[in-house]
Amino acid sequence: MSKLVAIALYLFLASSAFAGELLQDTIEKTIPLDPNGTFSLRAIDGSVEIYGAEKNEVKLVAIRKAYSLERLNEIQIHINGQGDCVNVTTVAPPQPRWGFKDRSGTVDYMINLPQHARSSVEMPNGDLVIHGMRGKGATVSLGNGRMTMHNCYCDQSLRLQRGTLNLFFDWNDLRPIVADATVVNGNIQAVVPGDSSFRLHAVSEFGRVASDFTEIQERRRGGVSQIDDVIGPAPASRLLLQTTHGNIKISETIW
Repeated sequence: MSKLVAIALYLFLASSAFAGELLQDTIEKTIPLDPNGTFSLRAIDGSVEIYGAEKNEVKLVAIRKAYSLERLNEIQIHINGQGDCVNVTTVAPPQPRWGFKDRSGTVDYMINLPQHARSSVEMPNGDLVIHGMRGKGATVSLGNGRMTMHNCYCDQSLRLQRGTLNLFFDWNDLRPIVADATVVNGNIQAVVPGDSSFRLHAVSEFGRVASDFTEIQERRRGGVSQIDDVIGPAPASRLLLQTTHGNIKISETIW
């Protein structure tokens, strides 16, 4: 057997060994949390969905997934605290030293929180969605993937390394908020009602900025595109949007 054929056979056998049935198990837990408490999640690759709710508790469903029982059992979820603070930490399986060892292991989270709680989420890769938070603020960091904030009427500090960041507001809210979003490589889309009032500062270093609410756009030396404008008669809220390599679009909500 030639060396090239032997390598091809090894690659085939290695890939086949880990192309079997996906194993998964589900963890469910409910923890009391004060309505103005703090929740933090440190996730691994997978998905996270968080919903603001009216109950004073954290209701958590975590689905662990892997292609071997060993890898599945190596995913650990630590839940600590109650009352004014709940912390959830996910420990990923160790990365194998050899290239063709099983590297599987993800967790999908579905979480209900008190809607006025302060929240913090860190995630390396995946899909992250937060709905309906209205409290002290949300701090969110994602490595690679898609981040969506839907009807979150609270201060937001959002950081994404690579992917797409979406901000959706279906209606106006009386409380002033600051949405501060930064993407290194990727696009930002913000969709807000047509009768909104806010201060807009949007900057793309190597891309384009466009808005349905204003035609004012400035281009600076080096290709930087930005819009710095006041929208509406009483701009109490602020949209601060910045991307390095990507585009920014501010659109009007259409029903």
